Amino acid sequence: MKNIEDKRLLGKLALITGAGSGIGRATAIRFAKEGAKVIINDINEKGAKETVKMINDLGGEAYTAVADVSNEEEVKKMVEFAYEKGEIDILFANAGIADYNPFLRTNVTFWERMFKVNFFGVMFVTREVIKRMQKRKTPDDQLRGKIIITASGAAKEPQGKMSAYSASKAALVALTISLAKEFGKKRITVNCVCPGTILTPIYGEQTTKEQLKDLDGHVHLEHKPVGDPEDVANLVFFLASSDSDYISGQAINVTGGMIFH
Repeated sequence: MKNIEDKRLLGKLALITGAGSGIGRATAIRFAKEGAKVIINDINEKGAKETVKMINDLGGEAYTAVADVSNEEEVKKMVEFAYEKGEIDILFANAGIADYNPFLRTNVTFWERMFKVNFFGVMFVTREVIKRMQKRKTPDDQLRGKIIITASGAAKEPQGKMSAYSASKAALVALTISLAKEFGKKRITVNCVCPGTILTPIYGEQTTKEQLKDLDGHVHLEHKPVGDPEDVANLVFFLASSDSDYISGQAINVTGGMIFH
């Protein structure tokens, strides 16, 4: 298999939602380079297939699973498809949306959409995976699996005109901690990553790093004012690897030092 690194995830099966672009795509490619077989989910079929092709071109193994994570029935079918490929070792519940709107201009429909994708989308897929994962037969000294969730730096330091987004992501931090406490006894770790400003399509295809730098108004790593998807993928890989087996219930920042708690 060409272009493979240390194969730290060799033999593992990972399901990644929102992997048709951005952080999900970067993580899927990193996982594949490390030897994992990857199920690529996205609501955008073209994006999902492009990610699969990138992995195949590296000599990896990946499968497309198009589904809207906010639709419970579609999530159930997606997870069933994934389990046809084997036992899921790693779930990266990453799919999400962002929008900016002054609080007084947001209506119930706006809030419902934000929570349906960002919170319920994660809850649906996590529930379908974890109910199978907890029954997995593994040696008593080994984990049954790992759940990793994409929250946001806005969950810890909410921004103005982002009340719905910030609240939906803060709910994911609470969900992470609760699930870690409940399923640790089942030998499942649950952690979340909290990215800051990352150059992904969520900000628009034409957005430049300089424009994103102005978005936050302050920079602590002057040499790198805005993160790349690979910066988050590196942390997700660590949480997926055996190096993090004693870490659970954590919400870890990837913000270039913009958030300290």
